[in-house]
Amino acid sequence: MLTPFEITNTRVFSRLEKQMIWQKPQSHQTSEVEIRVASEIKNNWDDSEMKIMNVLLEGDAGSGKTQLAKALSYDLQLPYTKVTCFADMDKSDVFGALLPVVTTDDESDGELLEAIYQTDSLDAVLKLIAQHYSITIEQAKTRLKELIERIDCNEQEVVHYKFYPSEIVRAIEKGYLLEIQEPTVIRDASVLVALNSALEPNGMLNLPTGVIKRHPDCVIVITTNRNYQGNRPLNESLRDRMQHAERMDLPALEVMVERAVAKTGVANLAVVTKMAEVIRLLDETAKANAIKGVAGMRSYFYWVNTFKQGQDIFESLYPKVIYKLTTEPSEITLLQEALDDSKLLILLREALNPNPTEVLKDIKGRKISAAEADLRNITEEAESEAVLASLATEDKDGSLDTSDSTSDRQSPNEQSINSSDEKQAEMAGEKAAHDGASHVGKESDEGISSEQNVDIKAYEKKEKELRKELNKTARATMKGTIHEKEGLILQRPTFTKEDMKEAAVLNQSITPVVDRLVKKIADILENEQSEVYGKGKYSGTRFDASRVAYGDYRTFDKKTPPHEKPSLALAVRIDESGSMLKDNRIDSARLAALAVASFAKKISIPLMIYGDTADLSSREKTSIYSYKEFEDDFRYLEAKLVTMKPRQNNRDGVPLRLLSQKLAAENATTKLLINISDGQPKALPDYTGDKAKNDIQTVMNEFERQGVIYLAAAIGDDKEAIKNIFGSQRFIDIGDLTTFPEDLIQLISRYL
Repeated sequence: MLTPFEITNTRVFSRLEKQMIWQKPQSHQTSEVEIRVASEIKNNWDDSEMKIMNVLLEGDAGSGKTQLAKALSYDLQLPYTKVTCFADMDKSDVFGALLPVVTTDDESDGELLEAIYQTDSLDAVLKLIAQHYSITIEQAKTRLKELIERIDCNEQEVVHYKFYPSEIVRAIEKGYLLEIQEPTVIRDASVLVALNSALEPNGMLNLPTGVIKRHPDCVIVITTNRNYQGNRPLNESLRDRMQHAERMDLPALEVMVERAVAKTGVANLAVVTKMAEVIRLLDETAKANAIKGVAGMRSYFYWVNTFKQGQDIFESLYPKVIYKLTTEPSEITLLQEALDDSKLLILLREALNPNPTEVLKDIKGRKISAAEADLRNITEEAESEAVLASLATEDKDGSLDTSDSTSDRQSPNEQSINSSDEKQAEMAGEKAAHDGASHVGKESDEGISSEQNVDIKAYEKKEKELRKELNKTARATMKGTIHEKEGLILQRPTFTKEDMKEAAVLNQSITPVVDRLVKKIADILENEQSEVYGKGKYSGTRFDASRVAYGDYRTFDKKTPPHEKPSLALAVRIDESGSMLKDNRIDSARLAALAVASFAKKISIPLMIYGDTADLSSREKTSIYSYKEFEDDFRYLEAKLVTMKPRQNNRDGVPLRLLSQKLAAENATTKLLINISDGQPKALPDYTGDKAKNDIQTVMNEFERQGVIYLAAAIGDDKEAIKNIFGSQRFIDIGDLTTFPEDLIQLISRYL
């Protein structure tokens, strides 16, 4: 069949080669990229200097790279063949190999050995033999046994060898369209570089049997994914030999719809279009949040096919699309939030059923199977919407929002994955939380007003927007560091009404201490802001010998005029590694954080508090818990701090860099960062020892030049190791954990 781009109209193909030319199915939709590439090849085919024979297609999985390579086979009328690369691929896989030929039956046994050579297990050998000779598995066993017996009987005979060329060599020699899939996974970068000479227009390959010249009709198409786990950069010399390259992204919305309709036969354009919009949104959200999965055309086709089969597309969205992107609860939450914000699921329901009453009536959420619940460590069913809504007045369990919970804190999202009614359940939970914030310590609640409801919505919206921005900023901060490729997720901790009540109880125990220290420091602050000598300066007109014992170099007094108001910005990092469980260290750290928060609030100190852990999952190598940013007010802070807990490992350099970056940007005369830890940094795969020490010291050296002061409060068994990392001048040994909160506030007061 002639095509506008055919380049082989003078060639005569064998029957097998004709069968290798790809035939476009009816569902195939010709894209602009296909026309552009085919035109480029056709228009330059007769120009010996500018001939295009090597094409690079680079893009996400499901973007249509292989489909385009096959389409070019039809457009150019070239037999199509492909090679899929693998990590341990070597030069014998590129060129071919010498295999023994049994003298008793050279031809048949040679074919059998060639088939065996292509496999890597006994089962695969038997299946390939059965397929090769069109026999059963039992007959294949007999055939293999006979071969082994013949080899054993002829051990003393001379063994001859025959060179069996690879599919790459065959395509280059015969003049086929060859697709080389995923060459970036190959560990040995020199393997494909060996093809460089063959990639030239008149290229050649040196084989044991002689020199093979590249057929003038051979077209090589390299298809590779972009920045996927396990992939390596494509070798520069190989990339340079590509005469044409295309970036393969999801096609335009209308093209996606056309292909889905052609492939599945679904005629409801409104529904299929909204489903395409969902796919595009999820793909964009995944990329923006460094989620490694892909929402591509394959996911789209299979999801649309569930609609054709009459399945609930809001349920099938998860196994067909979302779970292919990720199964991490925190990442699923990010995807769900993007869907909620876009209102696409609501619009999709309207496309399915234009009757709004019926749409609302149908919103039930999704019940997951027992096996899925067990896999995700879910032990309870989600409460119904009615129960959640009643929390505001009945106070059944006081659960708050489910906005960004971690994998070890259950939330309604983790208990039951809802579709468009998810937002309603979350709002009901947050109403209960706001109500609890207004009535902590009371036995009954009085509901919430419309004004409070508006405030809750504003708070929820602000939290979501801030979390997205914080994640974006955090990942940008890690660029150029050893943590750049590690999975980083910054959480805004969630809390329950019970957490708020616990925070109120803990605050009662620390209030007397905080009030006493606040009163004590008030006189100092007043003195610092008058035209008298301010104490504890790095430089000044008078030397104060009484301060030498502090070891903080603030041994001078300085006359401070009224307009020169001293200020302090404070950042606190709390290690939430698993070892903090020992000796109730986490309880002391939590109480100290509550005391610092209360102290900072009462004397208006800009405050930032981060907790952190590492290795919660393979995709969440570092987890940061943003309890308070500098720009946050103190609302709900105590309840958030109560949720602090021992988790996994610790990657200290990440939170220290994030805190230091923001602290350095604060407009304050003194910028203090307190690191509370009980052990040495240790995280997978090798973040420990000198590597971790050098990373932490690099951060401190960089930001000390920007005015940040570091203090390491050591409360564990590894005090000497912590002292060695942070330096004796920055080290504080916490001896008595019971007095830690008061000691910490007194320490901070020295820097005011």
